[in-house]
Amino acid sequence: DAQKKKRGEGFELRTDGWGAIRAGKGVFISADAQPKAQGDVLSMDPANALVQQAREQISDWQVIAQAHHSRAPAIDGLLRLQADAQDLAAPTILLSAPQGIGVVTSGGVLLKSGDALYLQSQDDIHLAAAQRLSIQASQDISLLAQEQGLRLVSGKGPLEIESHGDVLNLIAQQDITVQSVQGHLQLTAKNGITLGCGGGYIRIAPSGEIDIHTPGTLSLKGQHIWEPPTRLSFPLPELPGAVCKECLLRAHHAAQGFVSPQVQA
Repeated sequence: DAQKKKRGEGFELRTDGWGAIRAGKGVFISADAQPKAQGDVLSMDPANALVQQAREQISDWQVIAQAHHSRAPAIDGLLRLQADAQDLAAPTILLSAPQGIGVVTSGGVLLKSGDALYLQSQDDIHLAAAQRLSIQASQDISLLAQEQGLRLVSGKGPLEIESHGDVLNLIAQQDITVQSVQGHLQLTAKNGITLGCGGGYIRIAPSGEIDIHTPGTLSLKGQHIWEPPTRLSFPLPELPGAVCKECLLRAHHAAQGFVSPQVQA
């Protein structure tokens, strides 16, 4: 430095003004060693191997997702990126490091992709937020845990699952348990409720009439109190209207992040 004190070994590219790194055919930044400068300038075998691992991982998940009737991940964008990054065949930027890459800032971080965005790991992926975590998709969202469970937990607030435009299906290979530890369990529907098993069923019609049918014995035990008919109203929530698809398309082309909800005709 100015006082002739040793500042370390290697090289430093620095300035108190602006800085830019520009290469019209692409940029390869690597922390993979090349002892004694052996090999080509664009030697990127370790990086290419990791990109190939990502491709194979996506290919495996395509098969797994289809086996579980889940949305298979798209691979076309990754294939294009792999071909473009190979020896910088197209103007791309490839970063590679054997022990990790860190991106830290006290401000914001933007990752914007005009094609598919792939976030993959051979180990865990952690997403944490001190405030809120929002995930939106204009088409669909698929969650798949192949070998262990899937868990949704609300520590204090309510847990709400809504389908605003279609059905809601809950299906299990084995038992389904619904419990309320300190509250009341209520099942309501506008067009009827049916409980069925073994050919027998209990059906509550939209008019409020109740049918109990069985192919065998009907057993009722306990004291019986028969009273005149009565009625209890169960108000149902009003779901919001659908978001305008044309507005979504215009916002997508304009790269806007907010679309006003509009009821479709």
